[in-house]
Amino acid sequence: MGTNILGIGQSALAAAQMGIATAGHNISNVNTPGYSRQVMLQSAAAAQNVGGSFIGQGTVVGEVRRIYNEFIGQQVNATQSSKNYAAAYLNQVQQINNLVADPTAGISPAMQEFFSSIQNLATSPNGTAGAAARQAVLSNGSSLASRIQSMGARLDQISDDVSNRIGQTVTSINGYAKQIADLNDFIETAQSVSGGAAPNDLLDQRDNAVTELSKLVSVSVVNQGGKYNIFMGTGQPLVLGASVSVLQPTSSLTDPSRLQVSYESNGALIQLNEKSITGGELGGLFAFRSNTLDMAKNSLGRVAVSIATEFNDQHKLGQDLNGQVGKDFFSIAGPVSTPSGANLGTANMAVSFSDVGALTTSDYRVQYLAGVGPAANYYKITRVSDGSVQTSETLPAVVDGLSFNLAAIGAPPTVVTPTVNDEFMVRPTAQAASSISLAITDISKIAAATPVTTSLPSTNLGSGKFSTGVVNSLVSTTSNSANAVIGFVTVGDSYKSTTLAAPLNLTFATAPNSLAGFPIGALVSVTNGGVTSNYEVAAAAAPAATPPQVVNVPYTSGATVTYGGVSFVIKDNPAAPTAGDTFTLASSLPITPTTLTYNSAGNNFTGFPANANVTVKNGGTTTSYVAGSPIPYIEGSTISFNGLSFNVSGAYANGDVVKITGNPSGSGDNRNATFLAGLQTKNTMASGTTSFQGAYGQFVSNVGNKAHEMEVTTKAETKLLTQALQAQQSESGVNLDEEAANLLRYQQAYQAAGKLMQIASQLFDALLALGR
Repeated sequence: MGTNILGIGQSALAAAQMGIATAGHNISNVNTPGYSRQVMLQSAAAAQNVGGSFIGQGTVVGEVRRIYNEFIGQQVNATQSSKNYAAAYLNQVQQINNLVADPTAGISPAMQEFFSSIQNLATSPNGTAGAAARQAVLSNGSSLASRIQSMGARLDQISDDVSNRIGQTVTSINGYAKQIADLNDFIETAQSVSGGAAPNDLLDQRDNAVTELSKLVSVSVVNQGGKYNIFMGTGQPLVLGASVSVLQPTSSLTDPSRLQVSYESNGALIQLNEKSITGGELGGLFAFRSNTLDMAKNSLGRVAVSIATEFNDQHKLGQDLNGQVGKDFFSIAGPVSTPSGANLGTANMAVSFSDVGALTTSDYRVQYLAGVGPAANYYKITRVSDGSVQTSETLPAVVDGLSFNLAAIGAPPTVVTPTVNDEFMVRPTAQAASSISLAITDISKIAAATPVTTSLPSTNLGSGKFSTGVVNSLVSTTSNSANAVIGFVTVGDSYKSTTLAAPLNLTFATAPNSLAGFPIGALVSVTNGGVTSNYEVAAAAAPAATPPQVVNVPYTSGATVTYGGVSFVIKDNPAAPTAGDTFTLASSLPITPTTLTYNSAGNNFTGFPANANVTVKNGGTTTSYVAGSPIPYIEGSTISFNGLSFNVSGAYANGDVVKITGNPSGSGDNRNATFLAGLQTKNTMASGTTSFQGAYGQFVSNVGNKAHEMEVTTKAETKLLTQALQAQQSESGVNLDEEAANLLRYQQAYQAAGKLMQIASQLFDALLALGR
């Protein structure tokens, strides 16, 4: 039996033809994204045993295989995701960095000009120069508020842009997910009709779609029977075979203006935790928003709240040109609380500033949770920035300078208790920057003076000195107790003058020791040894209520009692109060005229207002005296009563007097202006560790450092991506020189195969000729 020369030629011709087609296909797709070069695999056909020898029967084309390294492909996808994450973050953070770092658009110049104008007013509080200085204070105050407002509005615009980009990215993710699912189906169909042959171009399209998807979000791929299952985040399925979990941009349950990502499950939308979405442009947007944008809005808002509140507090201790006590200089919004859309109850939080100096730059999550065992339900307050948790069985609770309480809803106002598992998001300062504005427009209402003054008659024989005094509390305290004393009142930032429009008279009762006189419905906190107990004053006691309802508030010597934004301490001195003793809280302004007389025999002062509890501070020692006690004179000490403080010095003669009166006019008085100017450098923020300027500088520095960090990260990730792509192209990319050489090689093979077939034809013709 002879060999089939013609068949051998035909196989060679077919192989060369397929090789030329494969090389041509590579050349034509050299610029096609995601294309992997293809090679033709061929092998020798089974040889034929002829006369004890095996004679070859030509070639067999096995398959056209794409050159694709799955491991390198995964590296490309991972680095692509990381690079796009960093690039998206960098693009957004640079906007804030450019905004706050601009010396002409930043807050620092406006803050400096404002406080410089206050200093000028302290220098020239009267006359024409004073009027000009007052106008400059209003103008620069308005400019500062406008600058903060403008920056806050720009941050709000960036927030809106982030939400728009999140929506667009989610749409793109759904598009690629649908494309991958369709390709899964197409590939399965193609393999089934071809007997399992690989549809190379479809596989390339699917891998390229996965790469494009990786640019948007970090994904993991599980190859199951030739189909790609795609998972994102912490395992959320995006593609399972030919089915797609469609993502939807939805409003946050606790902030309708904040866009989140949800997926549908059993007909309900399940919102994904944004921290579970990592990598890619979407992960970068979420990380920027939660780590930098929220911090920027809160930081700027904290500066705005601190400037407005601290300035207002000091301004209200002063006196204007009309002889009136100062009012708020700035107006600003308070904390914002939003109940979750998933809450079953109608309750909400009422949150106020108790101490702006203790504010952080974080938001807070408040949850009402079921207690364990016999414990009552409790409130869990989580600082979002670091996950720090504090719990309280009752409200109000004070955390980081914020007072958390339940809001009164409806008319008449009713406090509604949350349903178990209800949740609230509290944003103390996020909206503050956009809301700050000037509260006064009349230069005469700038309280540059102090509403108290002192005088020593010329008839005094001694050389004693008594300072003009300062108002250091808006609340005064008096008591008729012969034993106990009520100390200095700390006025919180949530205090309103209407709270003590009428004096609050607290009467001591025994069996058990308690304080009566708080209005019904009042919420009172008692802190003793670091433990705070909350009470609601009611007409009848209800100990099982939350918080417990009491007729009288329990008394503990030395405990701090907080009510309506004021905190005070009543303590035994040395014995406990007796039944019927009264402690009164009232406004410290206007000033009650007082004449003090020095008595050399006892080296003391008498004549203090009736029932006034007086404290004397000498160095680091403070001593309280019950009402009516003679007050010892100590050289260089500070005497305080009814919210006023005075420094005493010099040598007094027996019978010397000191007259304390209200300031008849604010004209020519710069004392409060001096205190207002001092706020610029006073450490009033971050628990007394930094000033307004320092806190703003920290904010600018944090943004700048983050921008630099992401710039470095983006460059590094870009370099890693370039290396991964080069590695992929070195193996899977089309080399035109190589393909040109392949064309020549297959062309020669084609020609040789044709020649072989020609010879076979000639031989066949010769055989036919022999038979004729």
